[in-house]
Amino acid sequence: MADPTDGADLVMWNASPEKADESAAATTNAVPPARATRLLKLQKFAGGIAARGAAMASHLTKNAMRFLGVRYSFGGTSTYGFDCSGYTQHVFAMMGVRLPRMADEQYYAGKKFAGQPKAGDLVFFHTYAPGVSHVGISLGGDRFVHASSSHGVMISNLHDSYWGRRYVGAKRVVN
Repeated sequence: MADPTDGADLVMWNASPEKADESAAATTNAVPPARATRLLKLQKFAGGIAARGAAMASHLTKNAMRFLGVRYSFGGTSTYGFDCSGYTQHVFAMMGVRLPRMADEQYYAGKKFAGQPKAGDLVFFHTYAPGVSHVGISLGGDRFVHASSSHGVMISNLHDSYWGRRYVGAKRVVN
């Protein structure tokens, strides 16, 4: 694996490059100084990516919550009314992330992952048709926000009596 470009990749991910000092090299227990410097750069780089992902998830869920109470409109993609996939498409577009228009297309556009959904992951359900037909945005834990045909944009629980039986899975669009 090549080192990040001196400073440029690190700055892009909010991790400023640092010179390896003797105390940092000493904590690596007999690791050559050049390798210790490389390890420190990679740790900072990875930490920057993680921080950026957490910030994006936080911003994404804040944007999603802005639309609570907006009415449901089949085929809707704006604050005049959303359907489920129009809502997720709109919220992700606010972050500069392009999603396909339909819930099943969004399912195939996302990436599988191990574990429980995190804030910002898409959660999918089968409702009126076989296969994926509804999508929402995970808020972390068991909660998700979505455009419900009966209540508009609202927060629901993945394990309640209606959604729990219809849950298909989650996909990650933003790391």
